[in-house]
Amino acid sequence: MVHDFHLSNAREYKDIEIAKKKKEILNKIRSGTQNIEDFYPTPDDLSHLPENSLLIKISFTLKKPYTSKDEGEFHIIDGRTENPIVRDKFTGLPMIRPSTWKGHLRFAAERIDDKNEEKNIIRRLFGSEPKSADTLKGRLYFFPTFFKDDAQRDVITPLKRDTRTPTSRGPIPLEVMKPGSKGDFYLLYVPYPKGKDFKEEEINEDLKFLAEALNLMFYTYGFSAKKTSGFGVIERLEKNKIDVTPKGREDIFSILYTKPNEIVKDGA
Repeated sequence: MVHDFHLSNAREYKDIEIAKKKKEILNKIRSGTQNIEDFYPTPDDLSHLPENSLLIKISFTLKKPYTSKDEGEFHIIDGRTENPIVRDKFTGLPMIRPSTWKGHLRFAAERIDDKNEEKNIIRRLFGSEPKSADTLKGRLYFFPTFFKDDAQRDVITPLKRDTRTPTSRGPIPLEVMKPGSKGDFYLLYVPYPKGKDFKEEEINEDLKFLAEALNLMFYTYGFSAKKTSGFGVIERLEKNKIDVTPKGREDIFSILYTKPNEIVKDGA
């Protein structure tokens, strides 16, 4: 099964360098090296991007279980029907898709404030809505997260909202990443397109807002398919678990490792 159709037809890309890079990654995976670092940008790659581009790496540990829904709604394990977690087609590793990260982070960003200024920042970061007539590409680029540990079985019991008693559907078996599982979150910020009214101040505005959105996603709303049940939140990060390249803007993301009662908003 081909994970990315375009990778298998890389020779058709007009940009030969990009095509070569994609074929190189595909060949490494097919040869069995399965080095997941090949999926991620490196600090050296930033030299080829617009000025003020930023690479953020966050090494996290799950506090609550993480689950997701694979393309096949069900599969069989030891004779039982279960809800499978999403897995990479080549490595077989449980993973979080880039589109999943983007969706959950945007969900959190939209709950920071309901002001026009914040809406403009959301649009700059994530791009325009799918049905918007004015198409704009966002400034954030997401990457997959791979879990090196295997998924485990779990069971959830749906409850009736009014009585909080089990529904007639009964317990639901599913695959989850258990608390304590570790993963790496990569996010690339590229301040482009700039737009006709671009100001340098936008960059700090973008990154401060991004830090708040990350804080909400990781600790409050989660990024799991069942985040309303508390799934997909992480342990409080330590400073050395956040790597920002190039150096100089690390303090913007200090909200992610500062204890909640120590967080002070601007002007407080």
